[in-house]
Amino acid sequence: MNKKDGINVDKNIKIRAEKAAEEILSIPRFTEERDAALLRDYLEALDHPESGLYVVHVAGTNGKGSVTRMLRGLLTLSGKKTGGFYSPHLIRINERMEVDGEEITDEEFVSVYDEFKAVVDRKKPGRLNCFETLFILALLFFRRRKAAHVVLETGLGGRLDATTSIPAELYVITQIGLDHEEYLGNTIEKIAAEKAGIITGNSPLVMNTGSRSADEVIERKALEMGVSAIVNAGNHIVSDVAFSASGIDFSLQNDYDMYQRFHLPCYAGYQIRNAVTALCASEFLLADRSPEERERLQKEMLLGFSWMGRLTEAAPGIWLDGAHNPSAADELQSSLPYLLKDYNRLIFAASADKNVEGVLQRLAVLPWNELWLVPYSGSRSMKREELQALACRIFPPETVIMQFGSPKEAVSALMRADEENKAEDSTFTLAAGSLYLVGELLEYIRASGLSDAEKGEKVE
Repeated sequence: MNKKDGINVDKNIKIRAEKAAEEILSIPRFTEERDAALLRDYLEALDHPESGLYVVHVAGTNGKGSVTRMLRGLLTLSGKKTGGFYSPHLIRINERMEVDGEEITDEEFVSVYDEFKAVVDRKKPGRLNCFETLFILALLFFRRRKAAHVVLETGLGGRLDATTSIPAELYVITQIGLDHEEYLGNTIEKIAAEKAGIITGNSPLVMNTGSRSADEVIERKALEMGVSAIVNAGNHIVSDVAFSASGIDFSLQNDYDMYQRFHLPCYAGYQIRNAVTALCASEFLLADRSPEERERLQKEMLLGFSWMGRLTEAAPGIWLDGAHNPSAADELQSSLPYLLKDYNRLIFAASADKNVEGVLQRLAVLPWNELWLVPYSGSRSMKREELQALACRIFPPETVIMQFGSPKEAVSALMRADEENKAEDSTFTLAAGSLYLVGELLEYIRASGLSDAEKGEKVE
């Protein structure tokens, strides 16, 4: 095969991968009830790709993606070939599944999708929703890469989630807050009960919900299931938190009254909570290691952690965070004082089905000079007129409120501001309100040349 043939093959694979992604994303995201029997039919028809996997299952309202990524990194560092399954993606669907930090390639994605479709065409077992389809594809990918361990992030709730169709060796539940109320309920207790639905056996549970009432609901479920251990990471004592140019340092007191010092190479204070959750979970995952080896792997795991869209710098002076509910916005705004400058700009979009007013109220307490309202391209995005009405009611009158038609327009405006040579070191720009906004902005930032990829990787 000559070079030209290789280019044509690569282009064809890319086109087929994009078409497969479009087909999958056109399916409804979730259903009100999970058809467990249908999922079992697919697993049976595909010769049980979940067979033999050591599974860590992570649920929660906020922080579950970060904890999933931390634990995947820890298992890889410990010598285990480990898959990670995440939701949602920012730019490409490939981001949702990885093994040892390497995303599924277009060629692998096409291959597992073809394998899945062959079963659909041959047995016609029934139609899965979008998330269930991606979950099945991830399992096929893990089998092809021979991953023996996987860390699964739930897509929605726990009880309703496709990921509960396979047993887990460890359950982890992160911060609980109000989100997806149309599916999960409108109280912390109801949402906690849905998240507790991941507990389908007697494996150990680690939780860090931030809510005593949520703890009580989850503990009841855990005791009903006879779990072998319950660890509440929220009871651990965090102290001596210090922000610096390289990230965050903190001390953690464990159950044996011993303090350890850890470093996170990021600026999101809320990642401390997620780190503590992951550290508590690691005690189960590294139970066969010496205390010295556990500590070395724990510290290395946190030092290597990165997760774009979680208060990370996509380009010099431009930061992205996916906070899209009031509890996440609370955590975000408490993390920002270290980063705020003389001139501060907030870029905001939100899904219409979220508590947009609650998110804006949390963020409005900070000293923003400008608020840019930038709806993302999806049909769920709140319209500019509605955003404008909310913003005018919530933000101080001295805040300059501007509207843009799309994230692409906003990136063009950022480029113009950069050309006008506003002092980079005195300006801070944050985009928040939706991971969909973050993903679209990130794509245009990278295409525009604004991004400093090397710097971005280090800061993440």
